[in-house]
Amino acid sequence: MKSIRRRLTRELLLVALVLLGGGWVAFFLAARTELIEQFDATLRARALTLTTLAVREGGHLRLEAADRLGRDFSLARPRDFFEIWDAGGAPVLRSDSLEGADLHPPASSSNRGVIWDLELPRGRGGRALAVYFQPRIEGERTGPAGDGGRALLAVAGTREGLDEALTELQAIAAAGGILLLAAILWGVPRVLRRGLRPLDDLARQVSGIGADSLALRVDVAGLPAELRPIAGRLNELLARLEASFERERRFSADLAHELRTPIAELRSLAECALKWPDAREPSTDRDVLASARHMEMLVTQLLALARGEQGQVQARLVKSRLDEAVREAWAPFAARASARSLQLGLELPPVSAAVDPFILRSILNNLFDNAVDYTPAGGDIRVSVEAAAGNGARLRLANTVDAFEVADLPLLFDRFWRKEAARSGQQHLGLGLPLARTYALAMGWSLSAALEPAPSRLVFTLENSR
Repeated sequence: MKSIRRRLTRELLLVALVLLGGGWVAFFLAARTELIEQFDATLRARALTLTTLAVREGGHLRLEAADRLGRDFSLARPRDFFEIWDAGGAPVLRSDSLEGADLHPPASSSNRGVIWDLELPRGRGGRALAVYFQPRIEGERTGPAGDGGRALLAVAGTREGLDEALTELQAIAAAGGILLLAAILWGVPRVLRRGLRPLDDLARQVSGIGADSLALRVDVAGLPAELRPIAGRLNELLARLEASFERERRFSADLAHELRTPIAELRSLAECALKWPDAREPSTDRDVLASARHMEMLVTQLLALARGEQGQVQARLVKSRLDEAVREAWAPFAARASARSLQLGLELPPVSAAVDPFILRSILNNLFDNAVDYTPAGGDIRVSVEAAAGNGARLRLANTVDAFEVADLPLLFDRFWRKEAARSGQQHLGLGLPLARTYALAMGWSLSAALEPAPSRLVFTLENSR
């Protein structure tokens, strides 16, 4: 299993090592370059001093303040060296510290100077600067122009001090790099662990929630802003799961309640038939048949509801007249409505829509069945159809109700839900409206309910916006 923590740790370590390691190497190179430039600047200063003191007199080149220069470049102090060549390349002056050796400047020497590394007398490493210059003529402030009077000066110095400084710098850089690497390897995982601690806390909270503790919720207030949306959606999911589990528990209890009565009747009738076989009356068989039909209707509707919820109901949509479908579906209920003195109001202009005729007939049968049985005697039922936006259509069924509240609306489409005051024996199982909504969804329509006040009317709306 892939671990986000391990992946982040590897990537953060890699990024930190690349960035900090690159910065550390850049710092080392910059410090090394600075030390070398300081050494070269010292050589340039010495070369400038020597070119300023160089004087051409009677065709010969000499240096002013030779005594002081002799001390600086003496054999007793063999750290600094110089050598001067005339325009023909013949050496004319050199320091005693060279002990007769030559500095051998490269052929690419110029007025700007060339710097190179070399080996000095006694096998010591050194660094030198060679530069062309124009010596001053005795009695004049500046020498005459022209290459014929040019001379070449080479100034050198031992690298011991520079090499010691570079070695020390390398040691510091290596030690610092090791400490930096150790700090990164030690710090990044701990920082990452502390940063991901809220995620671990969220995981612990979620792991404590089970089927028997769905009422628990994740504490959103204590989480970082990045995790709050996740925790909020998780709480919403838990709420839906809790409601779903509660519906399943209520469904199991309602199903047991619905089956208990017919099963008890069947058992009672069977026991009576076995105990008094000679006294068996024809009504006994009628009661058995009624109980069997009740259970058969219950099982049939449950299977239809399960198939609909699993998307197994395939709708075959054809263009049909809604007004004609309403009239045909109402015909079987007209006598029952008249027996209860119910007033029917129809507004059925010609409206066509894409429907499955069989599914639509099942939906209307369930709606009319509920309306006829639950509308108070002497009440009214109003049915209307109308065209909606685009090619859509809308069907509304409103019937007067008693003792029905807004709080009952969310329960209307729950399985086995029946308002206690509206029970009518075993005729209604509380599955008609859930089945009607499932059929509507299978057809691509929606079925909703609302409550209108004064007079109180329950309004069902079946519509399709397509």
